[in-house]
Amino acid sequence: MICPHCGKNVLHRERGKRTCAKCGRLFALEPKESPFRLHDLRMRRLIDRLGDGRNLRYTLPQLWYAAARGRLRDPGQTFFGIRMGISIALGIVIFALAVTGLVYWALALGAGVAALVGVNVLLTALRPRYLATTLVPMPVTYARFEQFVVARWIQVYGAPPAGSVDGRTPLPPMPARPRFAVLCPDSTVLTCLSANNVAGLWGMAPVGRIDQLPPGVPVLVLHDASVPGITYVAGARAALGARVVPVGLAPRAVLGKAKAIRLREGRPTADDLARISGERLTAEERAWLADGWQTPLASVPPAALLAALGSAVDRVERALDPDRRRAAAVGFLTWPTR
Repeated sequence: MICPHCGKNVLHRERGKRTCAKCGRLFALEPKESPFRLHDLRMRRLIDRLGDGRNLRYTLPQLWYAAARGRLRDPGQTFFGIRMGISIALGIVIFALAVTGLVYWALALGAGVAALVGVNVLLTALRPRYLATTLVPMPVTYARFEQFVVARWIQVYGAPPAGSVDGRTPLPPMPARPRFAVLCPDSTVLTCLSANNVAGLWGMAPVGRIDQLPPGVPVLVLHDASVPGITYVAGARAALGARVVPVGLAPRAVLGKAKAIRLREGRPTADDLARISGERLTAEERAWLADGWQTPLASVPPAALLAALGSAVDRVERALDPDRRRAAAVGFLTWPTR
């Protein structure tokens, strides 16, 4: 590990009690113990990335998701590991039987080949179901992240990570005369937007419930890429009609994106899927949702959220009424490439 203070490479035995043996200074995160194998320099890179070089504010749950990127379970790789482990174990058993003389070499070789072929045929048949049903949760809970990352960071550096805001911070009062509203069920995202002054930028009121919306203004809807998220925007459209402008996150925005956070905690029921049957989704999006995949909106970096809202505001402002109705079927939020 590179010491965040002196910049020297420090071996594990040289950094006991999270103290660099070369400069004697305490650091916050030991990668062999910290969630997501975080260390101070990687933490600073995550902070810089979320700030986007513009000192954007972000919530601690957004930092949690950013730290998890690239560290989620891959069902395909997991299944490959299971297959290799079973094959190796079977080979060792057959080899041991032959070496100990319990089975003749020729018989052991024949039985081993037959067993390996049979096992791999069975595993090949089981693979599609495994890939379609295995769970992919966040590898570390947010509570553990707070305890072993954020709290230790505060302990060493005297303050929370630069630019962060607590996702539980109450929202400020909405502007006196809002021009737009952004409706989102995730308070973490609303806190992020408020901290980045969407009220001042666009006269926008961040709102968590339909009954809190100011009257008569366009409503930009943000939601997860998930069955509940799609259901949420459908409900908003049914309640508010042409005022609704879905901004995202649509499943198509994360399909094929290697950096997107894709989680699976179970498969939706037939009733759940029926509620989104009337939505404009591609066959690929419907299959992705039916398999239980989801991407939380809070995993989208602040820069992408703000860019999506800015694009939606620009389109609504320039649109005539017929175009505004067509915009209600368009999702603007895409996954960042960086």
